[in-house]
Amino acid sequence: MIKLSKTGWNNVIIIVVMGFILLINATNKKIYSSDESTEATSHQDIALVGAQNIILTLSINNVVTIERIGRTWRAIPANISGQALAQMMMSWQQSSGEAMAQAPVVDRQFSLDVKLDIAGKARPLALSFYATEQQLLIFNQTSAQWLVMPIALYGQLFPAEIFAN
Repeated sequence: MIKLSKTGWNNVIIIVVMGFILLINATNKKIYSSDESTEATSHQDIALVGAQNIILTLSINNVVTIERIGRTWRAIPANISGQALAQMMMSWQQSSGEAMAQAPVVDRQFSLDVKLDIAGKARPLALSFYATEQQLLIFNQTSAQWLVMPIALYGQLFPAEIFAN
């Protein structure tokens, strides 16, 4: 066995612990950074609103307005309320679409225009939705970017009750 003083053994222990910490950090970065980078490059998912942003009001074609009142929501006209309205707004908060490389050819007269007032933002977020048979196309007018989502999300973002007369 190696004869070292008490200070020498302390130095050995410190160096071994630091090496162990560096080993854990290096393997952790390899494990998680490679998964995140391949996922980000293959999907390029972009959040509609983002979980960190707080929606204050949502206006659909200047016909339906949904506004935040504390932790709850109120729709004007009141065609939807309670849990259904809360679930709709949660869908808006959590939905994301895949970025499109090229702008699709759409008939602009069939768009559903949505304006979202976000807390802390000077201008509202303006989105135009186009529903096709296979997918939901979204044009973010603020960033001039096209997104594509599964058509099934249309019913979550725009429940039929909102447009009921």
